[in-house]
Amino acid sequence: MELKLIPFWILLLSSSSGILGGDVSLYEYFQGDGITEGLTANGDEFKLNGKDLKILSGSFHYFRVHPSFWKTRLQQFKAAGLNTVDVYVPWNLHEPQRGEFDFGDGSSQFSPFLNITLFLEMIRDEDMLALLRPGPYICGEWEFGGIPGWMLHDHPMFFRSSFGPYQERAEIILHEVISRVKHLQFYTESGSKGGPLIMTQIENEYGNYGYGDHPRDKEHLKFLKSVLRQEGIETLLFTSDTPTLTGDWGNIDYELMTANFKWKSEQELQRIKELRPNAPILVSEFWPGWFDHWFEPNHNILSEEDFRVILGNIFNANGSVNFYMFHGGTNFAFMNGANILGFNGVEASPSYVPDVTSYDYDAPLTESGQYTAKYNATAEMIAAYDPLYDLLSHPPMPAIAPASTYSDVSFTEFIPYWDIIEKIPEQFREVLAKPTPMEKLEINNGNGQSYGYIVYRKTLPLLPGMVLKIRGHPRDLVQVMVNGVEVNPPVLSVGDLLRNFGSWAVRDAEFELLSHLEGCEAGCTLDLMVENLGRANFGSPHNFEQRKGLWEGDVLLDDQPLDDWEHIAVEMKPEWLATLDNWQPYSLEDNLHYGPRLLKGSLTVDVPVPENGLLPDTFFDYDCDEGCMDWKHGAVFVNGFNIGRYHQAGPQKSLYIPGPLLHEGENEIIVFENYLGSDVMKFTNIPNYGRPVKHV
Repeated sequence: MELKLIPFWILLLSSSSGILGGDVSLYEYFQGDGITEGLTANGDEFKLNGKDLKILSGSFHYFRVHPSFWKTRLQQFKAAGLNTVDVYVPWNLHEPQRGEFDFGDGSSQFSPFLNITLFLEMIRDEDMLALLRPGPYICGEWEFGGIPGWMLHDHPMFFRSSFGPYQERAEIILHEVISRVKHLQFYTESGSKGGPLIMTQIENEYGNYGYGDHPRDKEHLKFLKSVLRQEGIETLLFTSDTPTLTGDWGNIDYELMTANFKWKSEQELQRIKELRPNAPILVSEFWPGWFDHWFEPNHNILSEEDFRVILGNIFNANGSVNFYMFHGGTNFAFMNGANILGFNGVEASPSYVPDVTSYDYDAPLTESGQYTAKYNATAEMIAAYDPLYDLLSHPPMPAIAPASTYSDVSFTEFIPYWDIIEKIPEQFREVLAKPTPMEKLEINNGNGQSYGYIVYRKTLPLLPGMVLKIRGHPRDLVQVMVNGVEVNPPVLSVGDLLRNFGSWAVRDAEFELLSHLEGCEAGCTLDLMVENLGRANFGSPHNFEQRKGLWEGDVLLDDQPLDDWEHIAVEMKPEWLATLDNWQPYSLEDNLHYGPRLLKGSLTVDVPVPENGLLPDTFFDYDCDEGCMDWKHGAVFVNGFNIGRYHQAGPQKSLYIPGPLLHEGENEIIVFENYLGSDVMKFTNIPNYGRPVKHV
């Protein structure tokens, strides 16, 4: 999309102009002579320590933004007139395996992103408050709504319910989170005071979790509320839903109800006031843009004009607001979520739709933190609306360096599919009678496999004309290899998605084996490689049966079930990639057949390093004229960091590379390409999210 960016020289001028507005900090004003109470929600106004407060908040997911950018992004929030930051907490990153917790001291690529205590302290240091949304389910277009994949190892598992085994784990993660943040509350009766936390959410959009107007499992919400209180949360509690759709179905004990919406803003505001006439209005999610799915034709946006109208309606209703998102960030690695198309449990083809890697969201700040026209609109409208604006201090807009176009990367080494699989250690292989989902494997200390790819392997005689059949739907994308050579066509377009063998959209798909069967009369190795493209983060209760791989039914050859499959977990973790030593010289001309492969090259960075030590951001361009279209589908690793997936199906056609991942000199670039790939990677300084179209 075409972004209306503020020229860099104007930002430099702004940065040198000093503090804008008044000279009183938010904490000086609200602490006064001492803190005697927290946030209250009685009547038409929120009050913090007895003083009126308009909550002007923006959502910021610390796990989607490189921590080197946290401070600057928060300063950008503050400069826009925001006084609060909305914070989701991803359970799956903080507990990657059962009983193993990571709050910044782990060994995964995400560990540096996970110090939530530091992040909240930084919010306080930048003179803002915080809304905490600890889940344990968060939605957020995040993998499985933040629920760990290992929770699917045990069956049955009834998520987001009063089911004992689920609530047991939910209580444990809430304890771990709250123990690290409860001292940062603005007010507690007998403990610490002066922190940023003023509100805490109970679960997330629970009114949507059910069928029709059937009662929701409110006992589960009461359980979560009791855990929050027992663990030491004393802030105001709230729930969030879309009022005209689900009323108060997701609310308990008359805790504060808030509203989520974009369109029909006047009706939603009227309905929330009808439901809670004696409480102030908080739009906990005003959606200033939207997210995208792979295979969609367009990039979903909200125009500046519509943005102004909706925000104006909220302000005209004397409302407070949280922009979801104010800065979206990126679904790094394999952390994108997905949706189930349909309504009220009735699905529509192709049913499952995975989210793209970018979480730009058409937000006021772009994926890489650049300013937009919506940012300017936000600052302008808040300055006119916030009664405290002229009293409280506001920093200047930080200067944000533009992205750069680095020199091309030439790929000189590769590992073909067969050799990749040969490097999977024995502890990640299991022989099971029937095809089994990745989560049910006993690897990773009994936690199963959560992300990546799983190979189902069997050696058997194969003849031309034999018909391979997968009962049910594959979860999600299947590539068929015979002795390491792919034999089924790729899934690269909507047409492929709806008809090709290997697509999740095709139930009980059949494929006739015709090619690459020489010598297979005596036996060849048949591999079915299945990619987990991301678990759904939103839907009806039955949609949370999000096991990945082949498990809905048998795999048959000429109508005969095939048993005793070797299951090979290809998690594609960066630390495993670093151990590979079987790289071979690469020539694109000699490898024009479709099939998975690893490619390796080096990005030479020879630009001067700025004073802040951070090199400019850039974007992998897979939509250019010269060789870029050969990048079909895969994932990119920059100096061992998985920056996420790409796919020619679009709409996204560039992949964000944060500058902090790069360093002077040689930078290792590894690509796992599912189908073809190129011998050159090009970069651009302009993101390509697809053709912008208003989302309705």
